[in-house]
Amino acid sequence: MRWMRSRWRAFRNQQHGAAVVEFALVVPIFFLLVWGGLSFSRAYQRLNVLTGALREGARYGATLSAGTIGAVEDSARARITIYSTAFGFPVDPNQVTAALVGNEVRVSVTNYPLFADLTGFSVLSTITVTRQAIFRWERS
Repeated sequence: MRWMRSRWRAFRNQQHGAAVVEFALVVPIFFLLVWGGLSFSRAYQRLNVLTGALREGARYGATLSAGTIGAVEDSARARITIYSTAFGFPVDPNQVTAALVGNEVRVSVTNYPLFADLTGFSVLSTITVTRQAIFRWERS
């Protein structure tokens, strides 16, 4: 009986491998938090680039002295594509709606995917946003 107690105490006091077990329990949670932070910060960057591109396109279209309404709309679309491509998140010109309404240039994007370039979670790729920018047309 004494022999068994001494073996049990020796077994209970051993710490070999405890760090590996703790590491294995903590690392998946840590990597999930890091991946989530990177993914959502990249989505926020895409949203800011989209908003900036729409503002730039509407501002550019508002400063043009074009003879036709179509020229203002096409110029705004082209400017949005150039601006967003420069930051690495190109906006499809077919998604962009540009219109000259009264004395305002209205530019909008519908169903723009925020998590388009992320792999691993297909649920996130279905999240889309709609944005709009309006500037007063200076040449009206």
